Amino acid sequence: MKVFVSHNKADKATARALATLLVEQGIDVWFDEWEIEPGQSIVGGIEEGLTKSNVFVLVWSGNAQKSNWVGAELRAFVRKRIDDAGLRIIPLMADGTELPALVADYRGFDLSSGMSLEAVVAAMTGHPRDVEIAKKLQLKLNELTSRNAQSGDPFPELVCPRCGFEELKRSSATSDRDDIYYMIECQQCGWGDWTQ
Repeated sequence: MKVFVSHNKADKATARALATLLVEQGIDVWFDEWEIEPGQSIVGGIEEGLTKSNVFVLVWSGNAQKSNWVGAELRAFVRKRIDDAGLRIIPLMADGTELPALVADYRGFDLSSGMSLEAVVAAMTGHPRDVEIAKKLQLKLNELTSRNAQSGDPFPELVCPRCGFEELKRSSATSDRDDIYYMIECQQCGWGDWTQ
């Protein structure tokens, strides 16, 4: 995901905070003051940012409504979106200003209702940092489980996979047909499993 943050300079603080929160979640962000260096073409920089981005966040306000730059960026991305339905446009309403007709039907976020930027970013990204942490924890759990597994134990769990409690009761039983069943049960939450 490469996010282009379109905004009016009067909304710079909101746009900067949003861009920072996105970067903290590992998202690639095009933000004018980070991308356009002194002496570089503003138009060229914006064009490159729009070309490389697949998500367009429109920080919308009364100030943005009056901005020629925001209008030009929006029209350029809407045109790009016509050719590529995979692109996303996300309006972020900073005040009660009505959205332009070109983006009025896109689902966005209303900051004027008290929604936080953190909640906006969480909804946009699905917490990729949380997913990465979960992957690393799962790999470590698998490593610890296989390292500590006792030979022949059909349930190598060190702790309950549901609650993390370490007291697991292991047992076995033999059926009338001499089939052996192995069981495991957590003494805390009651989770259990069995195998033959």
